Amino acid sequence: MDAAGFVRSLEQAGFGPFTGVPCSVFTPLIDHLGTLAPDRHYVCTSEGEAMGLAGGFALAGRNPVVYMQNDGLGNAVNPLSSLQLLYRLKALLLVSWRGEPGQKDAPQHRVMGARLTGLLEQLAVPYIVLEPGADALEQALEKARAHGAAQSTPFALIVRKGYFAPGAAPAAVAAGDPGLAPRLDYIRLLAAAAAPGDILLGATGFSGRELQQYTEHPGRFYMMGSMGCLPALGLGLADSHPGRAVFVLDGDGALLMKLGSLATIGRRRPANLVHLLFDNQAYESTGGQPTLAAGVDFCALARACGYPAQESVASPEAFRALLGSLSGRPRPLFVHVRVRCGTPAGLPRPEQPPERMRDDLMAFLG
Repeated sequence: MDAAGFVRSLEQAGFGPFTGVPCSVFTPLIDHLGTLAPDRHYVCTSEGEAMGLAGGFALAGRNPVVYMQNDGLGNAVNPLSSLQLLYRLKALLLVSWRGEPGQKDAPQHRVMGARLTGLLEQLAVPYIVLEPGADALEQALEKARAHGAAQSTPFALIVRKGYFAPGAAPAAVAAGDPGLAPRLDYIRLLAAAAAPGDILLGATGFSGRELQQYTEHPGRFYMMGSMGCLPALGLGLADSHPGRAVFVLDGDGALLMKLGSLATIGRRRPANLVHLLFDNQAYESTGGQPTLAAGVDFCALARACGYPAQESVASPEAFRALLGSLSGRPRPLFVHVRVRCGTPAGLPRPEQPPERMRDDLMAFLG
């Protein structure tokens, strides 16, 4: 399905505006939405936030469209149950089907992939699995529109991988900023400088995959899913192992999804935690769609939330110098690192199952 034709069909059927959080299944769709006027497409930092925005549009008499990965449906469950379903507010949900049973996909999608349709049924949200073709889309939209008119509650369209025809590469990946170093340069410097007993935690997406695939530090751990949860996971480890330094390798899209972690860490103030934010201002692993990071002063946020020290790093040389001076700096330390988009060609997914990564880290921790 052509993304422009898809959007045109939805808007002609009375649906819009669009909002949500990227998934690679929706890459062509979101790239097209990015060319529309700002009042037709709103980028959000989490699926729950998008459902709140959709609630406002519904109260204004509109028929909003919310796109999300099926794993992100978990973030939307609370507003679905206590906002859309409680107040009977319309919304058309576009939910990707990652981890569809019988289809090969990354391990983090298998649980929600197997339970997606059952979860929607438990929430009493009717759904259709979209089939290719304009006629199938028209029939699905007619059912969604009829449901909205009769029940005034959400209706879901489940979208399989490959539904959308490939589009042009988004500007964030095609161009990038040649004046910035790639994230992997910093990850390699950190792994080389880390003490044998340190803990290195990589966020979902390319930060964690590069840490796992291109370093050999025994204390590394790749958190495949749970977008935005890595700082909290790091706090749990830091408080449980105060004698070890804990490095949290975060991403801008992930941190924006759960900014409250900054306040929790700032209040607790673990003296062994270093929070590294690799900011490329893009959801790179889902196709390079821009995040909202361009207008955010992350160091000011960390300072306001109680981090006693913040640093902004602009080059690998400055980062190497920072690593050499860590022992004299207060912690938790927040380090903002601007990086360009891009990762080595053919970056593989780890072969180790999640349970093996868990066992390796727990064995390392003793």
